[in-house]
Amino acid sequence: MRDVLELLGPIFLLVLLGVALQRGGFFRAGVVPGLNRLCYWVALPALILGSLARGGPGAGTGWAAWSGGLLGVLAATTVAVAALGWGGAAALGIKWETRGTFAQAFFRGNLAFVGLPILLKVPGLDATKVLLLLAPMMVLYNVIAVALLVASRHGVGWSALRSLVGEWLRNPILWASGVGGAAFSLGWVLPAPLGETVSLLGKMAVPLALVTIGAVLAGLPTGRWQGAAWLAIAGKVGVSPLLGWAATTALAITGQDQLVLLVALACPTAVVSYTMAEELGGDAAMAAQAVVGSTAASAGVLALILAWAG
Repeated sequence: MRDVLELLGPIFLLVLLGVALQRGGFFRAGVVPGLNRLCYWVALPALILGSLARGGPGAGTGWAAWSGGLLGVLAATTVAVAALGWGGAAALGIKWETRGTFAQAFFRGNLAFVGLPILLKVPGLDATKVLLLLAPMMVLYNVIAVALLVASRHGVGWSALRSLVGEWLRNPILWASGVGGAAFSLGWVLPAPLGETVSLLGKMAVPLALVTIGAVLAGLPTGRWQGAAWLAIAGKVGVSPLLGWAATTALAITGQDQLVLLVALACPTAVVSYTMAEELGGDAAMAAQAVVGSTAASAGVLALILAWAG
């Protein structure tokens, strides 16, 4: 348990620092959105690119079988959780226009700002393999989330498809993953000055991401809490990792492979879920509640997973 506390403690303390700084008035107006953009557009892509584009000839040997197999299991489990969230919303009588919000909160984890920082700190875990696994999942999250939110309002049409393709084309994490993954597979490395610059930028990604998410959480307008939000929280940090455990047990996936999948599935609802719900006409208050509540609840769940897997 001491090792778990040493692993998770700094992560959630940095989140709490962000909350305290925001509520204490430390950040001036516009600073937090700026830091969030800096992390999303610069620091995280630099971390991904710098971690992948650093191998010598043949560095990519064997990674495809590892990440490909786990990616298939993680993607299939994620789709199942999303479908369960949509079906659960219908069974609970949640009104049609908010079912997409509920389902998104139910399945969409915060891989970039919570899952990645945790997994990068696990001793002996290959950071490159983790990045090659999580980056495609962020794309899958976007595809499913947009489809659910749009379907819960107007159905899926060409305008929604064009919007989705546009998001893909300007997604910095997707570009960094694609370029870095290609470089890793081919054994390419960045030129020394560029590589060192990217490395320095990447080093600020984790602390910046954690402090920023705390500040963002403190500013979310949760309002009066809804029962549906609590159910979405239970789904995200309870049902999702339980389905992952069932899948890994059935497929005899153990050790660090199982740990990576369970941590990814137990991550709290992503902050971007609130932004997307607001932009696509969902229930923004429910989304905000799910983000805040699941972030608090995930600390205990992630600690149990790390203690059990360790």
